[in-house]
Amino acid sequence: MNLKLTFSGRFNYRFGGGVSFHHHPDDYQIQLIYEGQATIKINNEIYHAGPNSLFLIKRGCSHEFSVDSESGLKTLELKFEADGEEALRLISFISTYLEDKNGQFFGLFTNIVIEGYQKLFSYKELSNAMLLTVLSLMARNSQSLLPYPQNESSTRRTTYSKLLQDVTEFICKNINRKYSMPELAKECGYNQDFLYRMIKKETGLTAIQFVNKVKYDQARKMIQHTELSLSEIAWNLGFGSLQYFSRFFHEHAGISPSDYMEKVRNTVRTDY
Repeated sequence: MNLKLTFSGRFNYRFGGGVSFHHHPDDYQIQLIYEGQATIKINNEIYHAGPNSLFLIKRGCSHEFSVDSESGLKTLELKFEADGEEALRLISFISTYLEDKNGQFFGLFTNIVIEGYQKLFSYKELSNAMLLTVLSLMARNSQSLLPYPQNESSTRRTTYSKLLQDVTEFICKNINRKYSMPELAKECGYNQDFLYRMIKKETGLTAIQFVNKVKYDQARKMIQHTELSLSEIAWNLGFGSLQYFSRFFHEHAGISPSDYMEKVRNTVRTDY
């Protein structure tokens, strides 16, 4: 499919700032707001946008925005070129406005920005592959899809997923305190051995590994979505010291939390 990123970036806009009316004759633009409020005008449509607002601005569309929140506005943005019947057909299915309800787009955009920042081997190819994923998910979310019919195996899968949801909810609610694995099983309403088996079957992880994965996911979200310091994040997650938290994060991410924070919080633009 003929898609090519022209830039990716993370931007911080001040209150009262924004971008004046303009258009891109050759590029498409996707803008994801993850913090703050803004008024966005695309052609003749006006949107009062907040966190998790996702916009596709097609080439040639006039657009502008102004920042409404005193704390400013934070966005992740992509620009790309598209050509050929297949690419244009995919884009035609995408609505101008969507919501990033479960954070899937935030994660993809962040990874694209980091790839552009690091410029490792094949970063352009990998970034363009993730762009295709972004557009495919946007097209899917723009359409009204009928649910798949359930059979016996899919019903069992839903039950197991409910178990994981219960466990994840308990971990998140008790993220800053210590508890034993038998306590986790009891509070979630499951037999301990059954719980261990189902976690292993669902995720391939032991129960303790799964708990640590949820903690790591929460740590990553706090670094991405908040302005908390690493010491505050460590405290909120129940770590006894920043050093312990740093070792924990590095084991899961392969990068120190301070380096990760620098990559995802700083304003970055990469021209491809």
